[in-house]
Amino acid sequence: MNQAVEAARGAFPYWSSLSGADRAKYLDAIAQAVKRHKPELAELESRDNGKPLPEAMWDLDDVSGTFTYYAGLARELDGKQYEPVTDLPPGVDYTASLRYEAVGVVAAIVPWNYPLLMATWKLAPALAAGCTVVLKPSEVTPLTALAFAKVLEQVGMPAGVVNIVTGGPDIGSILSNHDAIDKITFTGSVPTGIKIMTAGTCFWF
Repeated sequence: MNQAVEAARGAFPYWSSLSGADRAKYLDAIAQAVKRHKPELAELESRDNGKPLPEAMWDLDDVSGTFTYYAGLARELDGKQYEPVTDLPPGVDYTASLRYEAVGVVAAIVPWNYPLLMATWKLAPALAAGCTVVLKPSEVTPLTALAFAKVLEQVGMPAGVVNIVTGGPDIGSILSNHDAIDKITFTGSVPTGIKIMTAGTCFWF
């Protein structure tokens, strides 16, 4: 677990320093790779939680579409850097602009019902923004997350940008309380959400 977090922390300076357009190239490549591997990924998704294969195929379409969508937003982010702030009070003698910075390392904890799609809804925006990620799939449906690691290797994703760890509530608890995690994105039960919120880390939902 600590190795995964340390890898994400080590990769963050490089990944966050890339332009949005450069990060978008990786996201677009992931989208295309998911399309190529759609049949086998959908079969794994169906085996993972028993959903009908046609529904799993639809989920994979959404996975690739989500990465394509956030690739576009990553490119747009470049144009928004250092945007001038125009709604300053009258008579001010200074100028202001916005600079967008990635927050750091994100822990993504996902449930069992849409294993790869839920992971994608967390991974794609975080990666587009320049964050690195430690992803923990549900302990009962980890197959597509592990297969997705091979997709990342195929597209040449830099080491440490996405890290996948498996395990149950004990692993989620470690992530929630880890000092090197900057944000948590979680989907799951209310009791687990309460535990994460009381861990003292910043949050995404």
